Amino acid sequence: MQLGKLFSPIIKILLSVKRIVSQSTKRLFEPEPSEHLYEIGMWKNDSVVQTKYGIVEGFSDKGTWCWKGIPYAAPPEGPLRWKAPLDPIPWLGIRKAKKFGSSAAQIMMFLGPGGSEDCLYLNIWRPKSTETELPVYMYIHGGGNSIGSSATSSYNGNAVVEKSNMLYVSVNYRLGAMGWFIHPAVTGTGSPEDQSGNYGTLDLVKALEWVRDSIGAFGGDPNNVTVAGESGGAFNVLSLLASHRAKGLFRRAVVESGLSFIWSPEEAKSQSDNLLAALLVKDRRAGDVEEAKQVISKMQDDEIDEYLRSKSAFTIMKNIPTRDFGMAAWRTIFADGTVIPKEGYDIFSSEEWANEVPVIIGCTKDEMKLFGWFRKNPPLNTREYDLVWRYFSMLWRANGVDELAIKMTSGSDAPVYVYRFDWGSVDEHGESVLPGKKGRELGAHHAAEIPFFLGMGGGDIALLTGKTHNKRNKPGREKLTDLCMSYLANFARTGNPNHDDLPHWPVWDNTEGVDKVIVLDAGLDDLRISYLKEKIATKDVVNLVNTELEEPERGLVLTMIDDDFLSFGQ
Repeated sequence: MQLGKLFSPIIKILLSVKRIVSQSTKRLFEPEPSEHLYEIGMWKNDSVVQTKYGIVEGFSDKGTWCWKGIPYAAPPEGPLRWKAPLDPIPWLGIRKAKKFGSSAAQIMMFLGPGGSEDCLYLNIWRPKSTETELPVYMYIHGGGNSIGSSATSSYNGNAVVEKSNMLYVSVNYRLGAMGWFIHPAVTGTGSPEDQSGNYGTLDLVKALEWVRDSIGAFGGDPNNVTVAGESGGAFNVLSLLASHRAKGLFRRAVVESGLSFIWSPEEAKSQSDNLLAALLVKDRRAGDVEEAKQVISKMQDDEIDEYLRSKSAFTIMKNIPTRDFGMAAWRTIFADGTVIPKEGYDIFSSEEWANEVPVIIGCTKDEMKLFGWFRKNPPLNTREYDLVWRYFSMLWRANGVDELAIKMTSGSDAPVYVYRFDWGSVDEHGESVLPGKKGRELGAHHAAEIPFFLGMGGGDIALLTGKTHNKRNKPGREKLTDLCMSYLANFARTGNPNHDDLPHWPVWDNTEGVDKVIVLDAGLDDLRISYLKEKIATKDVVNLVNTELEEPERGLVLTMIDDDFLSFGQ
């Protein structure tokens, strides 16, 4: 008998004992909320703050107070890999909170492996003032749920704090196969949350629980939390809106360029089997995938569990195919019935919607041009390029905005405010505020709204695309930034973005012929605010392709939609 098989049951028992000990220690050192190990401190306009789990010391950052790298959960590594997050371990003394905690383990484009499984940290910015009960704005970074980090200048909170007088929280969470994973040999035991596979989602729930329990010590209002995110972060905001595990932890939500894809536990298991087969081939335990499947059929559950847990996060991620910008082709957010309802996002049109709160939801006009620019397929500045990415962008809006807004408002009184961000897009005269050919190539591309919503300048995406913010478009750009940030500040405070001195933002209304969507745009010098009355469904986009285009252009567009669009949900 192989030694691995001989000792595998013993190892599994020891891991189980270790988890039980960890949970017991948690119970010993974390009494009920009314009996905190540490007495939560009061805000004193100082860098030293007493949280539920210990004292942290931040620093002065560009006119704000800032705390970085605060643990909101225990490190999800070793026996805690592929488990629901546990509370952080309390500490004695003063913990320095002046550097970002590690980003989640990931394979970064051009840079290779980075981050760590020990990644569950958050960061806080707030005004230098004695004010308390300030609104809290928690931001979830993007990256398709497989790359990204809160530790980037685009997501710093200085501008939100200065402009909006709020507390700003950014957060890391488990990514890719570390954050979303189901395989019965690995996740078939434990609590319902352990078996859900939605560990990245549960990380964000845990972060919100940390905010509920400790943000008052920083002068924030735990009863007025807005959760926001872009791209992968928006996917996660949608999941929190649907999840009963997040019920009551936030009062408003901002969904920037999300998609409504969601996957079944069976699809999650299938991709895990594919990963397992790829690892076996890599280790030369099988010659090809078909042979690996035969090997898997003969493996016991404990052997599969031990094998997968023996692999580093980076080894696992290196054996998952990638797509645009190095994002993993890995499906995330599973309708497991525990963390995410089995109905998926259809829950929004039912009375079982867990978090029926005011929502801002929207996208950019030219979402998909960023991906088209990266692929250079079809070639840039061709009619084929313009057509493919125009319809693709419309499809993004249909799936990620309009269809969701229709569901959310069909049986709920909670207001939904919808936007389309157009800054940079080519106008009816073929002109754009962007320099050179960037208006046609990129337009109002995916992630273009981030620096306008958070006020942190040109954004890190410019490192890839080149500079789009320049002196020429600065006057209009700054006016649009002020407007967007004013809308979001009003929304975070009241659940309504409107104010007397701002252009009116209508509530989404399913009635035909009324304004539904505000168009956020500016020319070189002034705002250009307008409204849209139409609502778009996925079938409408396909019908447009069929009616507006002739072959071979119709075939080109439909083929790319059929082959590619679902991959953006991975």
